[in-house]
Amino acid sequence: MNEVSGEEPSLNVEEKELFHQMMEAGVFYGRSKSKTNPLLKKFILTTRSGFEVIDLQKAIEHLKRAGDVLKNVIANNGVILFVGTSPACKNIIKETAEKLESPYVTERWLGGTLTNFKTISARISYFKKLKEDKSAGRLIKYTKKEQLEKDKELLKLERLFGGIETLDKLPSMIFIADLSQNQYAAKEAKQKKIPVIGFLNTDTDPTLVDYPIPGNDRSSASVVLLMKFLEEAALEGKKEALLKKEEPKEAKTDGEEASK
Repeated sequence: MNEVSGEEPSLNVEEKELFHQMMEAGVFYGRSKSKTNPLLKKFILTTRSGFEVIDLQKAIEHLKRAGDVLKNVIANNGVILFVGTSPACKNIIKETAEKLESPYVTERWLGGTLTNFKTISARISYFKKLKEDKSAGRLIKYTKKEQLEKDKELLKLERLFGGIETLDKLPSMIFIADLSQNQYAAKEAKQKKIPVIGFLNTDTDPTLVDYPIPGNDRSSASVVLLMKFLEEAALEGKKEALLKKEEPKEAKTDGEEASK
């Protein structure tokens, strides 16, 4: 075994390729030893120059497991809420969520998004109505000053609710890319019994997530690599969901032909 990388012969060809990509992206870089959460020691391979080194073999194992879970939830028409507000995460989170047509949070997490969903839903409805009124020209009845205030309000609401305006019910699962910055999101999910997938750096509390993925969440290269893997799994889930939707139609068509 390589003491720094943790690579072992048991990795298959696909995993070895992923392993090398993780090495290049710096997925193995943890936080300083002084900040280590004791519950995360099982994911730490060694310590170098005062910083923890994440065991990539375990990272691959947990990444694949999380990918399977994500795929199955989406295949069964579940809704995933993607969360990532740090500079290293927010762009790829938005890009991935939009590709999957999923809701997302890339600005600050609003307290009560899950635990006070009725109130949040009302604010989203107001936001959508205001946006619709502006698009239809219905705000022209207001004075110029009032229209300016409405525009400012719309911009603020877009920033807060733009990513979750399609969220008309509580999500089936939440994915959090930067758990250290979004612990409240994980705690609300726990309170509502919504499963959580999350990237864990070595200073994070693993009890906040159901499906942990150990890795460097402070590097955009690391986050992008891990997200691309999960995105592929999610897209497979969308394909399966589409096939399931089409199966009844095909069965009906076959039945109609047999009855002729």
